[in-house]
Amino acid sequence: MPEWLQEGADAAGASVEGSAAGVVEQARFFVAGVADGLDVRLLELADRQFADTVELASGARTGEPVPVDGRVRGFVEAAGPVLIDAIRELENVKNAACAAQAKAEVLFEVIERTRQVQAGVGASALGRGTVLAVAFARRESQWMASRHMASAARIVREMPRTLEACSNGILSERRAAIIVSGTDYLTREQRGDVDQAIAGDPDTLEVLGDKELDAAVKQMAYAFDREAFTKRLRKAESERHVNLKPVADGMAELKALLPLKHGVAVLKTLTAVAESARNAGDKRTKGQLMADVLTHRLCRHLPCDGEAQAGPADQRDPAGQAAAVANSDCLTAGSADIHLDLIMTDRALFDGAADPAVLTGYSPIPGPAGRELVLNSAGQAQVWLRRLYTHPEANALMSMDSRSRLFPDTMKRFLFDQDQICANPWCGAPIRDYDHIKSFTAGGPTAVSNGQGLCQGCNLAKEAPGWESVAAAGPDGRPITLVRTPTGHSYSSTRPVLPGRTRPRGSPRRTPPGLTDPQAEGPRPG
Repeated sequence: MPEWLQEGADAAGASVEGSAAGVVEQARFFVAGVADGLDVRLLELADRQFADTVELASGARTGEPVPVDGRVRGFVEAAGPVLIDAIRELENVKNAACAAQAKAEVLFEVIERTRQVQAGVGASALGRGTVLAVAFARRESQWMASRHMASAARIVREMPRTLEACSNGILSERRAAIIVSGTDYLTREQRGDVDQAIAGDPDTLEVLGDKELDAAVKQMAYAFDREAFTKRLRKAESERHVNLKPVADGMAELKALLPLKHGVAVLKTLTAVAESARNAGDKRTKGQLMADVLTHRLCRHLPCDGEAQAGPADQRDPAGQAAAVANSDCLTAGSADIHLDLIMTDRALFDGAADPAVLTGYSPIPGPAGRELVLNSAGQAQVWLRRLYTHPEANALMSMDSRSRLFPDTMKRFLFDQDQICANPWCGAPIRDYDHIKSFTAGGPTAVSNGQGLCQGCNLAKEAPGWESVAAAGPDGRPITLVRTPTGHSYSSTRPVLPGRTRPRGSPRRTPPGLTDPQAEGPRPG
């Protein structure tokens, strides 16, 4: 048994599970005590008194005392220090829990690999599914769980002072990861020296901010191995890339990882063009202009049609370029011929209904915004319309079947629209593989009802022994997928809600005279 686990077991005199349960119970007891110490009625009184005090203070002279109810004054004076102490103590509890969680993750990985060896798994596949099981337990994506587990392994196995600081509540999981990241390229011995120097002084460690901590670690790492530090910088430059992350309200965050000098040059150019346009009377904000200019230049390429060629002086001076294009349409982000799946009801598209639409892989958007996205593209971008059909009660896309082992392209597109992102809970990664819920070799059909879209990592993980997926129906009739892990835990995954009105189950259907009931003949358009 590892030394750190033996010490923990001896100190607690109980199992790991019992120790974890005890920590959770103590935390709950502490939080309950803090909550009970706050008189709810007195808190409401303080809220009202605060509002009255603000109103009185608005007409009082600076420094003039404002009358406050005596009970509220006593409550404020007594509760403030107690609450700050409670917040600090709860933060310490969180940090200590993260340290215990790191130990549990490292031990689970060892145990799971041992179980797979006993089950006859080959060396190349050992550990498959381990990160996904931890991701489910942490309620996060497999990518995030892999980062946490890598950091946990380094801390538990090689950085005892950092682990101790976390266990004592001084160091958070995020700040511990800063130390791990800064020492990635060092040898184990060198990493131990940094660990001792940085985390071995708790008083200094506690007052360091994140940037100060990062700088201190990197300075020590550079002193240990300058050549490796330089190679790391060159490696980082080779990993430059661009990615797109969907965010709320139908927007997306375009992120470019660039060498510092290039990033500064790009920002300087965008800023100069935006400020020039603002000075010329453009009413858009600086941020809006920078975003539109970036979009236009990436989609249309420079120089634009009808725009004067920039000479050598203009190319050296972003401000000169900005002046040259200040009055051109180079400041406008035009439409592009790209493929987006926009799911909306026929009522919203043709009849002006306010049913919400879904931009597949991104986020729901209002029906009018979806309609505008289609109609405003006329003459600028091509638009294709496909009809999909949803179940009249569950609002799920209807099924289609195939006799082949692999999903055909049309069915893949259907599954993509149905799941939109990786179907595993908490993942959120883009769909890369189309998978049988019940495996084909076990008799699962190649059908939409037995299909799901997964990211590549989740699809590979479920191939490890002990994993099982089952298609089922949720309480509201919508299809769900139950995922069972080798440890016997089960997690359910529901599909995104699609646009359209849902008829209450059991409610009567009314068909206008002279018309055929579409639900009696088949699915209705969604």
